[in-house]
Amino acid sequence: MVYLSDVKYLWSMKSQIISLQQEQQSVIKFNKNFKTPNPIPEAGIKQVIKLMQKGRLYRYNFSDNFTNFPQPYELNNEDEELATEVAKLEYEFSLYTKHKYVVAVNSCGSAIFLALKASGVNVGDKILTNAFTFTAVPSSIVHAGGVPIYVECNSEYIIDLEDLKRKIEVHPDAKFFVLSHMRGHISDLDAIKKICAQAGICLIEDCAHSLGAKWNENLVGHHGEIACFSTQSYKMLNSGEGGLIATNNAEFAAYCILAAGSYEKLYKKHLARPYDDNLFEKLKPHIPNFSLRMSNLTAAVLRPQIKFLDNKISQDRSRYNQLVQILSSVRNIYIPSPLEKVKRAPDSLQFNLLGLTSEQVDRFVQQTKERGVLMQIFGRDDNSRYYKNWQYSFTETPSLEKTESIISSACDLRLSSSFNVDDINLIGYIIKDSLYKILREDDYQDYRNGLTDYFENIEEVKSKYDTWVSFYDQEHYDNGWTVLLNHVAYTLISYLKKDALILDIGCGTGLLGRELNSYGFKNLQGLDISQNSLDRLRDQGIYKALHLEKLGETLSFTDNKFDALVSTGVFTRNQVPLESFEELIRILKPGGIFAVVLRVEDDEFYYKQIKSYCDINIWKEVLKTKITVLKSCNHELVILQK
Repeated sequence: MVYLSDVKYLWSMKSQIISLQQEQQSVIKFNKNFKTPNPIPEAGIKQVIKLMQKGRLYRYNFSDNFTNFPQPYELNNEDEELATEVAKLEYEFSLYTKHKYVVAVNSCGSAIFLALKASGVNVGDKILTNAFTFTAVPSSIVHAGGVPIYVECNSEYIIDLEDLKRKIEVHPDAKFFVLSHMRGHISDLDAIKKICAQAGICLIEDCAHSLGAKWNENLVGHHGEIACFSTQSYKMLNSGEGGLIATNNAEFAAYCILAAGSYEKLYKKHLARPYDDNLFEKLKPHIPNFSLRMSNLTAAVLRPQIKFLDNKISQDRSRYNQLVQILSSVRNIYIPSPLEKVKRAPDSLQFNLLGLTSEQVDRFVQQTKERGVLMQIFGRDDNSRYYKNWQYSFTETPSLEKTESIISSACDLRLSSSFNVDDINLIGYIIKDSLYKILREDDYQDYRNGLTDYFENIEEVKSKYDTWVSFYDQEHYDNGWTVLLNHVAYTLISYLKKDALILDIGCGTGLLGRELNSYGFKNLQGLDISQNSLDRLRDQGIYKALHLEKLGETLSFTDNKFDALVSTGVFTRNQVPLESFEELIRILKPGGIFAVVLRVEDDEFYYKQIKSYCDINIWKEVLKTKITVLKSCNHELVILQK
């Protein structure tokens, strides 16, 4: 049994009543900051304060005896112990990623730069890399003296393997590949590793967005010779700025340690290093010092975050999956699916807008922004992730038609760890509401063949819907009915539990069912008079059961069966006899909800009958709000409790 006390109660308590009237419109806005970074654990804050009090910020400000101690590492001098934060971070990070060697630096860009230099990149060397990535990647290549050769992405935002093969064939002298796991989208690592091995290409992984992601149940970052990670504020670990180089190659690790700023014999103060001093002494005279070290302050902020990393990734996946589910009802949104072997660690969502003009895409971004949902389009002149803006890396703009077509309508949305379940529901609602309104054709007639105002009998109603089924969905996208359906489904979150048994009365082609399903209502059954509509729905997985029934006659359900009844576009223009309400009352549980959309112009017919049941306390009206989306008439959502 479902009562209002079981749920989050009314919109008035949450200040979230929507009036979608075309005049005097009031819309819900999202009020949290999308750019809020992850907070620093208390242990990190306390350690930073100690460091500042003692001034031990330089990573090598402790005695040479440090490495003589067995693990766990410790020093007798407490002040010196404070100065070992970076060395400890490198060791602890190596335990997490399962790399032998780790070097902490001041940014992921620096990490990529050092990885390239360690791999042997010289001035003029060609470096393969993603056409879809962040400007830091080609910038690092250019600073290392390399020349970027851009490889196309595919619709999943990952490397187009066929284009990779073509680029290798066209540029046989390209012997390095910086593979960017852009926004945590993981390419086919086994295939890429094989292609690189066959062509003699050194593979470097840019894992800025993929810390904690897995390939075939193993952490990403082990297919290349070197993996580079970021701890910039909007990554999995937050230190404002910072980077980590991870590798199993001893010579590459030694190079990076020396190049990052380990002069004289300071390499001895590294824990996650090759323990071959001769290697360091051999390389040292040939490696310039770039002074890209991480400070102890940064490391102190990062170390306590590692223990919470897996829990954070799990929560991020939950937020991501929830929003993907909400947006799954929109046919104009395409969300890439990861490869079978990939288990992502997503802290953001990317999706493509399908069938929209460039102007509509920009209008969508602007309208969602006005309602507090911030996103960006990758393929825009003001975006640092758009390859055409990297003019420092080429003399002639590369031809990347596939990437261009994809990122020109690719939306990027950060999902802050501060967002809860209700926040994600609201974000999804705003995205869909904004998009459905843009898709509504302003000059479109509500219904191309008009609507019948009066039906002679039930067979005439059945015939109408059997014929309508082939173009029903398109017509209701074009006239804006999906705006109303999204609103109804979102409203019901505040009145029903997710496992409530819901009967969609007049389910038709399942438009409302898809919206309900997207907000987590999975226990749905559908009822309709049209066999053609039910046949269309049978294999779509929206409803657990479908029923061919006629309203006004005795329904085949037991008494008090459903937690909720929902109906949109059914109780209108005398399609349904008034006596049908008696059966709906019978099959609805006490305390259950009946949510019905009525045409305002029909109030004297259906709403008058509903009020009569309220007058004798069979139903209680708990919400009545106008939702006007059509030009020819007005509607209102009425929610009743038995």
